[in-house]
Amino acid sequence: MNKNVTPYSNLKIFHHQDTLNKIEKGQRCNPLYIRIKPTNICNHNCYYCHYKNPYLKLDEYQKDDYIPHDKMMEIIDDMEKMKVKAVTFSGGGEPLVYPYIEETMERVLQTGIDLSIITNGSLLTGKKAQILAKAKWVRISIDSINPENYAKIRGISGNSMEKLLKNIEEFAKIKSKDCELGVNFVIGKENYKEIANVAATMKGLGVNHVKFAALFSNMTEEYHKDIKEETILTLNRLSVDLNSDTFKIIDLYSSDFDNYEVFKRTYSRCPIKEFVCVIGANSKVYFCHDKAYLKDGCVCDLKHQSFQEGWNSEAVTHKFKEFDAKKICGQHCVYDSRNVLINSYLDMDMNHVNFI
Repeated sequence: MNKNVTPYSNLKIFHHQDTLNKIEKGQRCNPLYIRIKPTNICNHNCYYCHYKNPYLKLDEYQKDDYIPHDKMMEIIDDMEKMKVKAVTFSGGGEPLVYPYIEETMERVLQTGIDLSIITNGSLLTGKKAQILAKAKWVRISIDSINPENYAKIRGISGNSMEKLLKNIEEFAKIKSKDCELGVNFVIGKENYKEIANVAATMKGLGVNHVKFAALFSNMTEEYHKDIKEETILTLNRLSVDLNSDTFKIIDLYSSDFDNYEVFKRTYSRCPIKEFVCVIGANSKVYFCHDKAYLKDGCVCDLKHQSFQEGWNSEAVTHKFKEFDAKKICGQHCVYDSRNVLINSYLDMDMNHVNFI
């Protein structure tokens, strides 16, 4: 990894020109990238969990849901037929708790679809680790390097940190050189003093990057006002001191405040929904991560139809045609900046396109 290159880039979309051309013509596309939430069951109990926040009103979320074995195999078969390029397994809950996760990930690799996962890392051992060593990326969520603080934030036993660090170190040794091993650290008042220790420790364990983001709440700016300046200064220093060809500090914290409190769209057309979708543990398909488990974000229900049948149905085609981001998307959107970028590209004045 070049020290100036990041695996997180809004410009990836421009490597999929065929899809952009179809969107420009108003045609529907099969998704290129799918996030699957195989289970909502989790072995951690983080106090800030997205799925426990009451203000989100996730009206289709049930904590015990999981995708049945046969339905999961059917979904992957359809993904292969639909030429999906990549899949991420994430929460919901902890994806490695899913009882069929090993078979599921092996089947994904057999199809040639790029594999990735977001996990708490507690079960990243044995066969699960061996399979994920062939993945394109593995991202582990960590909120503290202090054993007591980690256990408190995660709602788990106090001896978990030592096991987690061992899992990370062992996985770094066996993973493919093409597998990007990252750590996601959500910064809040109780852990912002640990940033430097976390970054140095993870680099020493063989991690490729640490991504720092802000703890999001319904009072984000107010919550962070006493720690924001010191945190940004620390992240800037760490980027200078630690970045190399094999390790990178990815600072989303400094810009998070520009995005987290943007709850309205300035555009009606949402092109990113043609690139991605989410399949929840309830076997329902959603437009995107931020609309997952929301009734108005549901594309189709796979309980009585296959993914391919549902995606290509007249009902779903009508939903896509009538979709208006200004009306339906009144929440935070992780894809907002990408939608702005794609819309700017699609609405370009072609009469002046050569004046670069």
